[in-house]
Amino acid sequence: MRILEPEPREAAAFINTNRRRGLIAIFCICGGTYRGRAAAELPVAPYLVVIKPDGTLLVHGSEKATPLVWNPPGSSNMAVLEGGTLLLKSLRPRPSESVVLKMERVLEIALFDAGSSSVRLRGTERDLVDFLVKNMEVVEPGLDVVGVEVPTEAGHIDILAVDGAGEYVVVEVKRDVADHEAVFQLRRYVEAVAKARGRARGILVASDITSSAFHYLREYNLKFVKVKPGELMEKLLNKSSCESSSTDMRR
Repeated sequence: MRILEPEPREAAAFINTNRRRGLIAIFCICGGTYRGRAAAELPVAPYLVVIKPDGTLLVHGSEKATPLVWNPPGSSNMAVLEGGTLLLKSLRPRPSESVVLKMERVLEIALFDAGSSSVRLRGTERDLVDFLVKNMEVVEPGLDVVGVEVPTEAGHIDILAVDGAGEYVVVEVKRDVADHEAVFQLRRYVEAVAKARGRARGILVASDITSSAFHYLREYNLKFVKVKPGELMEKLLNKSSCESSSTDMRR
């Protein structure tokens, strides 16, 4: 998923929505500061900014392998708008370190599934979304898909559907255990859809959820559907194999 020349608000929503979902690469013109065990000023120039799901932030120039400034895993990354300008703030609690990037222009922003040591699926999260789109009864019987990766002011919705009563249903898909951040994200999507289209409710689909996620699901009146990703992906692979065999036979 990528966006060319996004507006500051669109870029901020993209970063905040996807910062834990995969590797974000941002090609931009920016300047910035580093404060912590030392101090550094980053002059305004073209850079490649990389945000990883574990909190790592890297700012690369056009030369050398070492980033110009960076924050390690465990940092907290957040995009904010100040006076219409996009700021990317990365904060590390211990020891206290901060990187603040003032982005004058975002040329391109992209999300990649770069893999992880904790991956338990043979497919990507997108594979799981594709499977659910074709088998919505796994989520809830009677749902009709309206769109996939539907843009809203809060970010891109994995699946937007409508039920038999005409109510919009926002489906957020996580391939692993979902935490409270996933619930907050789903709630923002539901509020955005309700604001733009009318009545809406939300369903979180994941292999499991944390206790804090369960608490907030109940508080926000959101639904949770537990899936077994391995079994679903096995069905997807078998289905693809059958479709390929059928095509070969027709030839």
